[in-house]
Amino acid sequence: MELDFINNGKKEFDSYEFVFKELMKKTFLRLNIKSNYVVDVTICDNAFIHEINKDYRGVDRPTDVISFAFFDDKEEKASDIIPTSLGEIIISYEKAEEQAVLYGHTVKREMSFLFVHGLLHLLGYDHMKLEDEKIMFGLQNEILGGHMMEVKELVEKAIEARKLAYTPYSHFNVGAAILCKDGEVFLGANIENSSYPLCMCAERNAIYNAYLHGKTKEDFVALALAADTEGPCSPCGACRQVISELFPSEAPIYMANIKGLIQETNAKELLPFAFSGDDLK
Repeated sequence: MELDFINNGKKEFDSYEFVFKELMKKTFLRLNIKSNYVVDVTICDNAFIHEINKDYRGVDRPTDVISFAFFDDKEEKASDIIPTSLGEIIISYEKAEEQAVLYGHTVKREMSFLFVHGLLHLLGYDHMKLEDEKIMFGLQNEILGGHMMEVKELVEKAIEARKLAYTPYSHFNVGAAILCKDGEVFLGANIENSSYPLCMCAERNAIYNAYLHGKTKEDFVALALAADTEGPCSPCGACRQVISELFPSEAPIYMANIKGLIQETNAKELLPFAFSGDDLK
C-alpha cells in the first residue's frame, strides 16, 4: 500500500499526507484488502479542479473531490508484490474549507471525508442507487468514526493527565498528551512552585517528556491539552513559543475542556510571528 501525495494548496495541508495514509490503512484493513495498491492524491484549488471537471467530465464548475479509477474491470486482481496503481483522487482544499464552515465541523474532518469518499469510489463503491448508497456511506461513517475517535481518545488522555498536576496555589489543573507516529503517547501536567516563575505548564512538560524518551518534532502527530475552562483551553505565550520550535508547525493541536468542547489549531496559527533560531543569526 502506497500513497503518492502532491499538495498544490497551502503549505499547512502538507500534514494531510500522514492523515490520508492512516485513513487508507484503516480502509484497507476494514475491507481486508492486501493487494499492493498505489493511490495518487492531489490537493488543489477550485480553479484547478474546475478545469479538470470541464476537460474530463463536462462539468463547468468546481467540485470538492474527483476520483479517476485506473481499473476498468473491478474484478481485476492487483499484484500482492508489484505496486499496482489503483487511481487518482483530486481534492479542492477551498471547497473543503467552504463545506467545513457550512456543515459546522473542522477542515480536517471534511478533508478526511473527501479522501475516504474518493478512495471508496476507486475501490468500486458508488451511491447512484439507494442500496449502494447505504453500503458506501455506512463504510464512510465506520472508517471516519474510528479516525475521529482518535482525537477524542487523545483529548481523554489529556484530561486524565490532569490528575498528575501539582497545583496547590492556583488549583487550576491542566493536562496534555502528545501523540507520536509509532502510536506512543506522552503525557504532561502543570507543576507549580511557591516561586511562581519556576512553574511549568502541561504542554511543555508533555513535549519535554517525549524528547527525554528520544522523540523529536518529526515524530509528533498531534497534541491535545485540556482544563476545566468555559471554552477550549489555550496554551500560554511561553508554551506557544516552545511549541513553535519543538512541534511541527502544521500538525494538529486540539484545545479542549473537560466538558468535551474541542477546537483544532496548529503552531503556526497559535504564534504566527514566532521567534526562531533564524533570528539569532
